[in-house]
Amino acid sequence: MTIFGIPIETVYYYILIIIGILIVIDVLSALIFSVSIISFSLDLLPVPGSVFLYFLGAFSLAGFLGEKYTSLSSINVLIGSVIFGLIFAFILYFGILLPLSRTSDSIAYATKDLEGKTGVVITPIPIDGFGEVLIEMNAGKVAKAAKSNHNEPISLGATVIIIDATDAYIVVSPYTSFLA
Repeated sequence: MTIFGIPIETVYYYILIIIGILIVIDVLSALIFSVSIISFSLDLLPVPGSVFLYFLGAFSLAGFLGEKYTSLSSINVLIGSVIFGLIFAFILYFGILLPLSRTSDSIAYATKDLEGKTGVVITPIPIDGFGEVLIEMNAGKVAKAAKSNHNEPISLGATVIIIDATDAYIVVSPYTSFLA
């Protein structure tokens, strides 16, 4: 089969070379500028630009290899290449890119995440005053200024539960486990 007088195998090969160059430029620009230039320009499409590039790469690779090394008809190779490219893009998007986009690359926490957690008083909390509480988080330990919920003193080493959390301080109450 030929397209505009060019064998289909050659068309697949040219597409593969062009997409390969675009992917290299895309990855290098993402590493250097923290923005992948090619994917950014392709983000006008309904699918992410990088997924579209990798679909075209997988499609052209499968088409080239199918034409070169199998005796299937060009239509069967084309259909198989589209299916292979779609499967590859599907696995890439739903198996790698989407889960990675949902993760956080920061060990920071939201202030409201502290509510309901327990901590240990490391600076005693006086009546109508502030002390300090050490809270164990997934990323480590966090010390926050704290005041008592009922304006009662809380001694050093006491276990407390966080009732309310703001950016400036937390409101705590003495905590005793019902299992203890």
